[in-house]
Amino acid sequence: MGGDGEKKRVRVKRLGDETGKVDLLSSLPESLLCEVLLNLSTKNVVRTSVLSRRWRNQWKFVPGLDLSYQNFSEFDAFVSFVDSFLSFNSESYLQRVRLRYGNPEHDPDPDPDPAIIRRWINIVVKRKVKHLHVLDQSLNNNDSIEIPPTVYTCESLVTLKLESVILANPPELISLPCLKVIELDYVECGNDSVFQVLISGCPVLESLVIGRSLCDDIQVLRVLSKSLLSFTHIADSSCDMDEDLVVAIDAPRLEYLMLSDHRAKSFILNNPVSLVKAVIDISFNLVFEKKFDPNDLQKRSMIRKFLVGISHVKDMIIASTTLEVIYDYSRCEQLPLYRNLSFLSVLFGNYRWEMLPVFLESCPNLKSLVVGSYNDHVEERTDILFEPRSYLSSLEYVKIERPFKGEAMEMKLLSYLLAYSKILKKLTLCLDGSIKNEESVILKKLLAIPRISGSCQVVVL
Repeated sequence: MGGDGEKKRVRVKRLGDETGKVDLLSSLPESLLCEVLLNLSTKNVVRTSVLSRRWRNQWKFVPGLDLSYQNFSEFDAFVSFVDSFLSFNSESYLQRVRLRYGNPEHDPDPDPDPAIIRRWINIVVKRKVKHLHVLDQSLNNNDSIEIPPTVYTCESLVTLKLESVILANPPELISLPCLKVIELDYVECGNDSVFQVLISGCPVLESLVIGRSLCDDIQVLRVLSKSLLSFTHIADSSCDMDEDLVVAIDAPRLEYLMLSDHRAKSFILNNPVSLVKAVIDISFNLVFEKKFDPNDLQKRSMIRKFLVGISHVKDMIIASTTLEVIYDYSRCEQLPLYRNLSFLSVLFGNYRWEMLPVFLESCPNLKSLVVGSYNDHVEERTDILFEPRSYLSSLEYVKIERPFKGEAMEMKLLSYLLAYSKILKKLTLCLDGSIKNEESVILKKLLAIPRISGSCQVVVL
């Protein structure tokens, strides 16, 4: 026993550093240790060099680089470090590279030389990088970085995230056989073909996220992919611009769709048979005092086809701006039925809930409804006709997340939900903190509202 105990003490000491303290991390296999460090920023990985003798150069072997220019006092030091890292162990593959250059705050130094960034990208592509994220945070983007053509033939690439850069004209041959995720945010794209050719070269693409700037010079944003499962398109709606942009999506395997764009005039969905969840905040460019014109047959046809396109979803989040267009459209044409819709969340920018019943009555199998809010200011309409026409035969759960103040419009909505939901089990309210003194009065009003469901429970939070 004594001999065994002595052996154990010696072994533990050898695993430690010069002080004899136990270093459990250093006992990990090399491959597992690198995997742990790969999840840290390069700045923090370098800091581990002071832990023990073994760790002094360990950061050089980590197959990833996650670095920001802001980690250095001078850009030359940033360049020197990246060059040193990429030159060390240059024959090994890289798992992920995330480079942020430029300073979003006050930056006395000039913008980085685009040739340096392109050289780095070419190096990491040569080293079979799997996940590449390039972010330009320069204050002056007059000399934006153009992503080199080598990216289009990086056969190891799995994830590509680009921000505030320029997509280069693609070469004739594109080979991105492993690319599954693309995120383009504030990326410049000179014409329609650059983006379309990029997507066409990704046979296993699953997720596509597009920020606004990509479309500034594009008339038709065409997403054509047989493998795509998730598509997100977010526009910068703060710009007071009218646009003729058409967003056309042809992705038969698409399961998740998010559209947030008040400026694009047209949305086309082809083959949306697999769509399960949709987040919709669009107005078909009916903004800036432009109203729905029932005599515009082309616009009506486009809206009808879009509404039919999303009619198969099971889970939907929809904004009141879209709901307003749907309400106006419903006054001249019948809405499609959303037979598969089980969960619906509606985000209101104002207390214009009289539009809601029209849409709810097109959802014959809806079980859960959440009413929330967002901060955008929306002017209140006065021409909405509140005329419920049928009972809500499937609705079981309602939650009003928007702070409830007990105003007349809110009471009217609650009266409708309680009076027309035949099997409603639970309605939950979140009271506004400013009405604590009136809480008892509001509760009495709630109790006085007649309800058709005998088992309905009203919960006030």
